[in-house]
Amino acid sequence: MATIKNLVFYLDRPGGSFIPREEPVADPGPGEILVRTLRTSICQSDVVIYRQGLPRIRRWPAIILHEASCRVVAVGAGVTSLNAGDLIGLGCDIPCGDEACIYCGTNGTGDWTSCPRTQATGHEFPGFARQYAILPEWFVRLGPVVRFPEVVTADQACHLEPLACCLEGMTRVNHCVERRVVVLIGAGAQSAYALQCARAMGARRIIVVNRGAARLNRLLQEFGGDDVVGLPWDEHVVENVRQACRPFNEPHFVMVNASAEAAYRLGVRLMGYGTVLDAHAGVKTAAGKPKILHEVDLNNDIHYRLQCLQATHGSNLRSIGLAGSWIAEGRLPQLHRMTRADERFPPERLADAIARAADPDSLKVIVEWD
Repeated sequence: MATIKNLVFYLDRPGGSFIPREEPVADPGPGEILVRTLRTSICQSDVVIYRQGLPRIRRWPAIILHEASCRVVAVGAGVTSLNAGDLIGLGCDIPCGDEACIYCGTNGTGDWTSCPRTQATGHEFPGFARQYAILPEWFVRLGPVVRFPEVVTADQACHLEPLACCLEGMTRVNHCVERRVVVLIGAGAQSAYALQCARAMGARRIIVVNRGAARLNRLLQEFGGDDVVGLPWDEHVVENVRQACRPFNEPHFVMVNASAEAAYRLGVRLMGYGTVLDAHAGVKTAAGKPKILHEVDLNNDIHYRLQCLQATHGSNLRSIGLAGSWIAEGRLPQLHRMTRADERFPPERLADAIARAADPDSLKVIVEWD
């Protein structure tokens, strides 16, 4: 195969500029695949990385963006799970590459985020702000690669990674959503996924809380219904949430989808009998992760009130597979409503795409590479 010219957009530094470069791409080696990027969607983590960097990214310039759908261009010798022409979605959290790893290896648990040497695309592993990429043998064999049937579009496939993160939080505790009251703190993209998932799982009611009116109104406009209640995050929010839970006294599942200490504090205040709290959106800055301390009554709350405190971040082998099947089966038919016409950009406007993702009314910005 003739050498392909690859267009790569390097972010020169945090808060800097995307520098386009043309680089050659070789043929895939044994076990490798060559993919062409079709879509990259913008995560709020990408906004943070673009603006202030991240300690995990140790080398600049860097290739960022981690929510991607790709077309397989060619496969190396020995690859039997994929063929040229296949549409694939990719996860962000990826194995460390050690065959013997108890988390990442062939006989591991698939809980890559538990591995102390875990990697992530757009962090330790180059991201997908590039037209083509070679995926190494261990990524293809062990990693989060989902092959989609022909009925799935590139747009749908690029939702794989963020949807997997959402489902990881909503399915870790069995039956914490079905026929129950769900509270989502924050009205961004993760709550948009969570709202759709809760509805697909048969939640009784979905309550969305947000500080800003613009994004809350956008979420309600796109995904509202008789099963959804939108509430402003004001001084009466705890009282109003509990009122919206009636005839129950409190919510059954609370998902913190806002990266702020105040969101964690609010989540704990909303907990009641049998409540599962998923601390889903971590709080991180350029300097690292601040401490958020909370005292837990293991007897009166955890035991006698059956409360569950959990945290999920990123995706693993199980949630990637679950998200892939949900997309392929069409279980979330409103996914396309997350992206409006003004939330689509060509790769030459990456900085504009990230700026749009930071707007208070945006949900899911998509970069179209084809």
